[in-house]
Amino acid sequence: MIEPIGNQYIVARPVYSANAFGEEYKKKHRYHKTFLDHLKVCCSCSTQKAKRIALSLFPIATWLPAYRIKEWLPSDIVSGISTGLVCVLQGLAYALLATVPPSYGLYAAFFPIIIYFFLGTSRHISAGPFPVLSVMVGTTVARLTSTASAGAMNSSTNSTSDDSSLDERKVMVAATVTILSGIIQLQVPAYTEPFSLFKVLTSIVTQIEKTNIADLVTSLIILFILFVVKEINQRYKAKLPVPIPIELILTVIATGVSYGFDFKNKFNVTVIGEMETTFQPPITPDIQIFREIIADSISIAIVGFTVAFSVASVYSLKHDYTIDGNQELIALGLCNIFTGSFQGFASSTAISRSAIQESTGGKTQIAGILSAIIVLIVIVSIGFLLEPLQKSVLAALALGNLKGMLMQFTEIRRLWRKDKYDCVIWIMTFIFVIVLGLGLGLAASVAFQLLTIVFRTQFPKCSTLANVGRSNIYKNKKDYSDMYEMEGVKIFRCPSPIYFANINFFKQKLIDAVGFSPLRILRKRNKAVKKIRKLQKAGLLLVTPKGVICTDNGLKDSDEELDNNQIEELDQPVDTADLPFQIDWNADLPLTVAVPKISLHSLILDFSAVSFLDISSMRGLKTILKEFIRIKVDVYIVGTDDDFIEKLTQCEFFDDEVKDSIFFLTIHDAVLHVLMKKDYSTSKFNSSQVKEMKFDFTPDTNGGLRNRECKVPVETKF
Repeated sequence: MIEPIGNQYIVARPVYSANAFGEEYKKKHRYHKTFLDHLKVCCSCSTQKAKRIALSLFPIATWLPAYRIKEWLPSDIVSGISTGLVCVLQGLAYALLATVPPSYGLYAAFFPIIIYFFLGTSRHISAGPFPVLSVMVGTTVARLTSTASAGAMNSSTNSTSDDSSLDERKVMVAATVTILSGIIQLQVPAYTEPFSLFKVLTSIVTQIEKTNIADLVTSLIILFILFVVKEINQRYKAKLPVPIPIELILTVIATGVSYGFDFKNKFNVTVIGEMETTFQPPITPDIQIFREIIADSISIAIVGFTVAFSVASVYSLKHDYTIDGNQELIALGLCNIFTGSFQGFASSTAISRSAIQESTGGKTQIAGILSAIIVLIVIVSIGFLLEPLQKSVLAALALGNLKGMLMQFTEIRRLWRKDKYDCVIWIMTFIFVIVLGLGLGLAASVAFQLLTIVFRTQFPKCSTLANVGRSNIYKNKKDYSDMYEMEGVKIFRCPSPIYFANINFFKQKLIDAVGFSPLRILRKRNKAVKKIRKLQKAGLLLVTPKGVICTDNGLKDSDEELDNNQIEELDQPVDTADLPFQIDWNADLPLTVAVPKISLHSLILDFSAVSFLDISSMRGLKTILKEFIRIKVDVYIVGTDDDFIEKLTQCEFFDDEVKDSIFFLTIHDAVLHVLMKKDYSTSKFNSSQVKEMKFDFTPDTNGGLRNRECKVPVETKF
């Protein structure tokens, strides 16, 4: 019964152990499906299932018929045009990172959008080149074409045919890597082994005198303007109808200036050059290099999917719709296969490009298909206008997100205050990628994160709980001042799974919490009993009305190391049935054996956060429980679900000493059970503030506890 009184409530119910609750409320028998049952469902076919599978494979069939033309189309048009212009620029720029001719970047910007339009589940991400993936592809391209490149540089004359052949080889490698999904590259000479950062820095320093001043000045000007305008866009985004398309403006101006002043001939700058005006025919990947790029392909597949799915998840939560991770994997995989077949390179989604598509009002992937039309127009019609554009401008545009990356460093302090583990992971990932390179760095980062998970579970923050405000609430006794800890009762909480790696840590923390080792106490008591028997047998022990008197203390404890049989004997339950008196272990014993006194009589283990035990930890836990039980400390486990207890039963965890009656539903149920068992009607609480107060169970206006003479049901007011 629950009775509300203002902002308080009174609950009247029996004190439930797990067994008592199961007897009063019978569980329904549920049939748990076997593997064969799941296999039958998976292999069965029906019209509805076929329709559901078809709709899941082609999400466009779900959202396109419900498209609101009047409401959504204007926004999608604006968003599609804005995103399309950015797609063109990023495709050209990221082609440099992939070390392929810029026109092939337009293929990488076009084909993924088309495939994702039909197969993707996110309405807002813009499929296409992603800078990290472009770098990964470029590294593999540079590694596999380095021989041809060296041959071209060492030849006496660099003919146009040599350059064309090298470009074709790069395109083939990039396409093959894209189909398998590749790895990393730097824009200076490529070093793929670990610690290549230092070789890269050496290469930059040794080649600094070869810097083209015109390219350097142009890049610095572009970067400065980009940073300023992006800051304006960020600071006044609430007032601007759309962000200022600074990339487009700079591209137009830079192309015009380069063409008008003939930068190519006057300053020997590198320009985009001839642009392809048609699509290249599809190619088959070079199977001969599969073995060399398989590891790279796995890396790029994982990175590409992780980035795309993360961005898609953000926008799905913001706009309240669902995405299908499995379908996203299929969509992105087919995007890469299709793009690679048409000589593009690996795709995912660029965070900045997706942000533009969403912030300019994009509602669906109609905006994406419109952006693909913009890219198509550039490829077949006006691409030649970009031929005078300096490649250094594209490189500067590719670094346009550098400001945002640098701003992440300012977040470290805030992140450290929120979660030190996440901050450490962020820093270590940065260090690994910089030092080991992108491929090995990401792998090392994943391994490090797994180690932190193991570390956090292997060394959980166990705590001792106490009662807050004499209610049914129990918190870490170190966190609050108004805490009350019942004398002789210890409540211990473990906040993580218990398994083979942390069972010893759990045991040590439990020993620290109770203040003694139960095994040590058990052995001391058994040794004391053995000595009492010796004294009794020798006639040196007298039992008087005032107590037990030892007439000779000549028997001394042996400090010799015990053999295994003796240790096993001392670890058994204390047997005092044959003694002429009952031993009070907390009283002074007339023996030379010193047995530590303990005041603990009940131990409550809060396992509400313990999701599983493995076989090894079960054995360890059972040993710990037996040690406490054998020294007359009652142990109770609370907060576990039924599956947890069923698993223990299946593993034959329970016996004559450790019984299933030790499980209770809540901490408060166990506490009240202890109170009734120990008859605490006149007992006292020991608070953490070293103050005593009577254990009063009458309901009052402050939210106390009421005990109806220790009879169930117990009515409590919280």
